[in-house]
Amino acid sequence: MNYRAHSYLILLLSLTATAYAEPIHNGDYWQCTTHDGTNKQWGAVSIYKKIALNFAFSSCKRESVAPATCRTTPGNCEQFIRGVSSKPMWECTALDRTAMPWKSDIYSQRYDAAFGAKAYCQQKSTVPETCYVNLITCSNKNGPTR
Repeated sequence: MNYRAHSYLILLLSLTATAYAEPIHNGDYWQCTTHDGTNKQWGAVSIYKKIALNFAFSSCKRESVAPATCRTTPGNCEQFIRGVSSKPMWECTALDRTAMPWKSDIYSQRYDAAFGAKAYCQQKSTVPETCYVNLITCSNKNGPTR
């Protein structure tokens, strides 16, 4: 009986370990990073977001010279689908009274892109007080193509 219980325990542990070591299929995975107080970064990849986040955090705790300063958030994770990042890449266009278009840089948040376009317009336009952004001019460059 003791031998059988021992065998089941080993089998259970090996199955649990393989669940965490799941191979990445079709390029679908999560890549997470964490950093410490010295601004050094650690990364991890898994098909599950939470596991990638935990692996990155544990690497930081294990390898950092200041492990108490390790920080991570779910926002530090990026999903890849078929090997391509699915992170939003927003770009907005501001217009002034002369109908001159002013494109923003790429941002992960749409409103940041809108504010960026307006600030760029106000900085470069000959009539900066007339700069405005209509959110319909914002597009996600990493979104689905139509």
